[in-house]
Amino acid sequence: MAFTGVAEKNIVFTVGDLIKYNLQPPQFLSRFLMELLEREGSVQSVVYTFPHLTIQEFVVALAQFLTPDHMDIKTRLIEAHGMTDGRFEVFLHFVAGLSSPRSAWILKEFLGQFPHQTICRVIDWVKEEV
Repeated sequence: MAFTGVAEKNIVFTVGDLIKYNLQPPQFLSRFLMELLEREGSVQSVVYTFPHLTIQEFVVALAQFLTPDHMDIKTRLIEAHGMTDGRFEVFLHFVAGLSSPRSAWILKEFLGQFPHQTICRVIDWVKEEV
């Protein structure tokens, strides 16, 4: 959801968006999202947003390391790098930072070990593209 939001320049999500990505609003809210009331005329609805776009971009990067599909990271990197408007620039910085052995070591206590294959794919991609 966070990746799609960055790709589509979307910072506001509905309950339907959370359900579409199998996210339970109460569980996800306490960690990353804020709940807002949106009013259109006399109708109020609840929407969700990340407290800051940078947090959304960090969640996108972190998800790449916590997703079991190691092939997906290279696809995401190629797609993000191909965007010429800079919307994925911070994401790419976060991915590069998370692939650092020092970062992985520090975060290991909280998130578990990042898959070695993912880190290698990121490093290989950076060597080829940057």
